[in-house]
Amino acid sequence: MRLSEILHREHQRTLQVLNALDGWQGKPQPDQLAPIENLLKDVIDVTKSDVQDHYAFEEQHLFPVLRNNGADFMVNMLSGEHELIRPIAQALQSLSETALETGFTQESWAEFQTLSADFIGHETFHIQKEEMGLINAINAMFTPEEETPLIALYQKT
Repeated sequence: MRLSEILHREHQRTLQVLNALDGWQGKPQPDQLAPIENLLKDVIDVTKSDVQDHYAFEEQHLFPVLRNNGADFMVNMLSGEHELIRPIAQALQSLSETALETGFTQESWAEFQTLSADFIGHETFHIQKEEMGLINAINAMFTPEEETPLIALYQKT
């Protein structure tokens, strides 16, 4: 399996969670946590795996290679988006963890709605850019043999 395929699959999973999260936009606060509990767990997982691990891997291991091959514009754009999305994802993750423990208040539900909308918009657009640019760049710049140690390193994170 190619590194691009692994990243693509993660993107697809993230988009599924974003779609489910979007389904709660504009809905009233749930009376019970049960209807949204699995989604909150998925949000926590995606913010950890896609935002923390995925972004860090790209920044540490892929972006330097892209820069060395003249793709500064792409790296700068994607890095800037990482910096924009990270605090939104961290706040959404924290809010989701708290909700799993204690449920939502009116205030926390309103904040959850706002953070969700921001995360959905920014992360969806970011994934689209990575799918169009980064995935193709990885396939062009790395042979399958060169990817093997990167895949092993990525799967350890």
